Amino acid sequence: MTYLNHIMNFTRTMEENLSLLPEEEQKLPVQNLSLLQEEQQQVLPVVPLPPSENKERQLQPPQIPDYTSPPTELALEATPEAYRSDQVIDQIRDFAAAGNCTATSEQRCQIPFPATMYDSKIGVILYGGGLVDPRGYSVLAERLASRYGFHTVIPIFGQDLAFAFGVCDSGRLDMAKAEFPQVEKWVLAGHSFGGVAAVVDSWSRYNSGDQALGGVALLAADIQQTLGCGAIDYSNSTLPMTSITGSLDGVLNMTRFSSNRQFLSPETQVIEIFGGNHGDFGSYDSSGRVTILGQNDGTSLITPEIQWDLSVAAIAHVASRIDGVDMPTKIMIPMDNTTTMNATMAPSSNITDCNCPTLPDLGNGTNASDTSAAFGVSYYNPTTMNPMFITVLLIAWLFKQH
Repeated sequence: MTYLNHIMNFTRTMEENLSLLPEEEQKLPVQNLSLLQEEQQQVLPVVPLPPSENKERQLQPPQIPDYTSPPTELALEATPEAYRSDQVIDQIRDFAAAGNCTATSEQRCQIPFPATMYDSKIGVILYGGGLVDPRGYSVLAERLASRYGFHTVIPIFGQDLAFAFGVCDSGRLDMAKAEFPQVEKWVLAGHSFGGVAAVVDSWSRYNSGDQALGGVALLAADIQQTLGCGAIDYSNSTLPMTSITGSLDGVLNMTRFSSNRQFLSPETQVIEIFGGNHGDFGSYDSSGRVTILGQNDGTSLITPEIQWDLSVAAIAHVASRIDGVDMPTKIMIPMDNTTTMNATMAPSSNITDCNCPTLPDLGNGTNASDTSAAFGVSYYNPTTMNPMFITVLLIAWLFKQH
């Protein structure tokens, strides 16, 4: 029996035995750590707790393993430089664990990805999976910002757990608002255990009438009504949503997932990525999860890049269906006097020779200045014209004169 199976049994039995405790002990907070194994598909027997000889005893939750799935090198490259250090992330984790993260504090415990090349009023909060380094989702966040123009944040939590049982609003939407005050609508997106947090936070804001809630995106996650936050049910709402899974996901409990689809909004786009698995919604090393967490994911038949692209496109589709706000528009960079723009001349091979501004990485290994499709124009420097091309133009001009 794996470590997380023990957590499931312990927590389930602990909740059943609360009624046997003195009244004052029944009020002890119980963190539902079993949600870390929310994906396990097998039904496990309940192991009863040994009878207590001391009525004054206090139930102790199991210890969370000192483990988190580290980000890949590609994920670190996509992470803003200020957050690439393990030491920096550890300090923020400790800050979050101490409950010191607020919208008004200097440290909001999140990694921001500003969409600097866009005029944008849409943002995305990307909650990471349980026991996964938040930087493992930097590839998705960077693409959401650079390709689609969504100001994006990845929250950082103590012990890399986005949700605690009974905590029905993490306050992360307020922290994201403080980071990007120009954003009017937010899509709350989450992978796996992070999807639990996205659902709970969005349900809280939906019921409070927070107009900043724009939509929800669930990556390998489902809506559960046993989280201590009421019967979460969007079936009577018109909230734009998407539910994305991989056909080879070996972690998500697909039986429960299918049963819980009834709680999705009627405005939900349901996507199954053929050949995708559970872990490739992020970019992290999942090798340790087999022995430490007992997770056995499927082997993907597609590249992670395909799964990332489909995921960010689905999140963008949610944003496109939000009422009352326009999709982001690109900001044209003003050219200096030494460079001329011409949309019909100069092949892209000449772009690197001109005095062009440095444009952001598009997220696919190319720079925006490497392709005219990025901004719909080509950058042209007359000093790089081919002499033969000049000769042809001169002959054509002389012929026209006669």
